Amino acid sequence: MDTNEDRRVRKTKRALRNGLVELMVNKDLRNITVRELTDNVDIHRATFYAHYKDIYDLYDQVEDAVVEELNDLIMQNYSQPPSHFYRILFEYIIENKQLCQMLFGTKRESSFMVRLNVLFEQKCIETWRKDWKLSEVNEELKYHVGYHVQGCLAIINRWVESNFTYPMDELVKIIADIDRNMEDYFMKKKNKI
Repeated sequence: MDTNEDRRVRKTKRALRNGLVELMVNKDLRNITVRELTDNVDIHRATFYAHYKDIYDLYDQVEDAVVEELNDLIMQNYSQPPSHFYRILFEYIIENKQLCQMLFGTKRESSFMVRLNVLFEQKCIETWRKDWKLSEVNEELKYHVGYHVQGCLAIINRWVESNFTYPMDELVKIIADIDRNMEDYFMKKKNKI
């Protein structure tokens, strides 16, 4: 009985999440009502309120889940070569197209990009410091990391907003090349000191 109930709850939450994603492809979050969402996914409003306070609570939980999934993906793969790491990241985005369009797109009304930026910067600093044998994290490194992460997120955002028209393999190559160029720059600079 308990397993069936858990399964029903997961199924309900998944339906609500997918319904929200579908509606947000064409509408801003503030213009979506609970009634519209529940009618769209054929779930009673009382069931919605059994799990969420309001539409923003649902959105926040979806955002939290994606940030957690991306964190796990990064933690499991950050030591991979850049081309392999970025391929895994882009495959995650492709597998979650509509969800990523909702979160990355211009209609986002959350802290998602800020949270993603912090997550990527932390892992980038940790990776570069370890891989490049840097003794400290100084302000210059933080500026380079900020520049690099913002550029990567801009590439991803552009790709999502263009409805994934640019070939994924080409984007992986672009970002991996940028990573290699950044490493070359740091190694040359480090050797001059």
